[in-house]
Amino acid sequence: MKYSNNVLAFSQTYGLSDLLEAFSDYYNHYKAEIMGKKTIYNEKLSFSEKTKTLHENIEATVSKMSGVQNMGFSEAVYRTNPSYKWACFAVVGSMIDAVIADSVNDGFGRFSEIRNGGFGDSFTFDIKPNDLFVVTKAGNGKRHAFAQRQFNGQATLIPETRMVTVEEDLYRVLSGKRNLAEYAIKCAMSMEEEMANDIYNAINDTYSTLPTQFKEASFTQTTFIQLAQRIKAFNGGASVSAFGTQVALSSVLPSNEYLKVGLGQEYTRNGFIGNFMGVSCHTLDQKATWGSSTYATKIDDTRIYLVSSSHDKLVKVGIEGDTLSFVDESQNNATLVQKQTLQKRWKAGLISNAHFGIIDLS
Repeated sequence: MKYSNNVLAFSQTYGLSDLLEAFSDYYNHYKAEIMGKKTIYNEKLSFSEKTKTLHENIEATVSKMSGVQNMGFSEAVYRTNPSYKWACFAVVGSMIDAVIADSVNDGFGRFSEIRNGGFGDSFTFDIKPNDLFVVTKAGNGKRHAFAQRQFNGQATLIPETRMVTVEEDLYRVLSGKRNLAEYAIKCAMSMEEEMANDIYNAINDTYSTLPTQFKEASFTQTTFIQLAQRIKAFNGGASVSAFGTQVALSSVLPSNEYLKVGLGQEYTRNGFIGNFMGVSCHTLDQKATWGSSTYATKIDDTRIYLVSSSHDKLVKVGIEGDTLSFVDESQNNATLVQKQTLQKRWKAGLISNAHFGIIDLS
């Protein structure tokens, strides 16, 4: 796994390479066992064994970094030490930074290019012209055709702060009942989900402003093929793929009833056709709107996105600095509840010279 410069520097300073590798493997194992995703991980240990071992390794690393493990106090006492708290969240933050970019790439990397920078950085992207020159037919006596020039464009992303605040009873913290491995994975997944949503929204929110030639208000076999071939033509011949939720892609079917007969087995097995008229189809995993009382989801089930993924990534993402953490002191809280806030800065924006299309099924 390729780490950002800030993660590498922290890892080399405190000797965390083995811990970060173990957490990356644990993260992939979690996605495979709990979420059913296809990932590569060490199969020699079970997930429960890794959870226990990783938590113990995190505790040992935090104690070593804080320098409070050999003071003769009980574990409950040294967990209140400010140095222990700093080391704990420094390690957890580094673990999150180690996996978040790659985890987003697993799902929405087909649409996005991710860059990492330090604090105070903004991210500038060059946009090269996508079109070719117009060739003019003219007589022999003509000296010039219509003069044409092309210029590179630029766009800048300035990251914004995102926060996750959680609270825990001081007693559970002091007794070591809070599993740091599970806590780190939950925080990383929360930020991954939000970053993936930002990437998706950067594409989906453009429907109203897309040129009419690159959007359709309904699906038919003809409009699907016409839109796909137009996108391919204006992206220099790059192949086009269709993306959508399983519900959206289930609408991609031939107009001829006779042609549907041979698709039954594949359609029943996958819920959609993997390739329709030369356009490969890929599902987007639905995302939950956490905290919604109506159990709302975020990915629109009524839209299909036609994209030339190999031409130029549609969305650019700038991730700024390390994950920061702040802990409210429990003695300032009458209920002895500890609040912890993780901060991460990023920004996603539609910055590309590639053309894409959206079909609205609603």
